[in-house]
Amino acid sequence: MRDHEQPQDALCAPEKLVRQVALATQEAQVPLAGENALPRYDDYAHEQILQASALDIDGNSADREMCAFTYLRMNPDLFQPDNWRRFVAFVKKMKEGKDAHRCWEQVEREAEHFVHVTQPLVQEAAVALMH
Repeated sequence: MRDHEQPQDALCAPEKLVRQVALATQEAQVPLAGENALPRYDDYAHEQILQASALDIDGNSADREMCAFTYLRMNPDLFQPDNWRRFVAFVKKMKEGKDAHRCWEQVEREAEHFVHVTQPLVQEAAVALMH
């Protein structure tokens, strides 16, 4: 979530909160793990997670990254073909870490084989989640 995506009257700032927690963990020298809050499957949301997980909050955190990330809210929507394709690419980008500079299109092309191979399992999972 980005600050500008929130209703103004909510007075919330998720980006500021992540930055505050990241700075506190850096100062305390403890690792930081993260998770998503909402079920979003778009590239914009995935990119926000990638940026936040890099923990480059003060321009001086070159060697820090989240130690773990939990992707919450698995539901049938995740397994829709376009969402699954984007999710597979997102996982590949997360695995590469913040030093990877490949574009989304390249990563999605590389993920296409995995998307194709897992299609029967994905369909089975989607059906199971609906019951």
